[in-house]
Amino acid sequence: MNTSTEAVRLLEQAFATVRDANNVIDNLIADHDYQDVASLITQAAQALIASAGLLMQSDDEAALEALESAEDLIDAVYDIIDADTDEG
Repeated sequence: MNTSTEAVRLLEQAFATVRDANNVIDNLIADHDYQDVASLITQAAQALIASAGLLMQSDDEAALEALESAEDLIDAVYDIIDADTDEG
């Protein structure tokens, strides 16, 4: 059944999965090109998922804070990419 409770449950599951992926990315046996960028993107994904869950729980202030955190992380991604490609 499609309820807000089910949506929150699935978002919590997605958050945990992305968190686990981020832990793997941060602890790779061998360094990988753009590992730092992948880590930032998964952190941003966590913040976006958290924001959606908070919205589904009618906590708009916390949702906005999580959304702003995601925006900051995505800005950091572009800063790294721009610096690596000399477009910044």
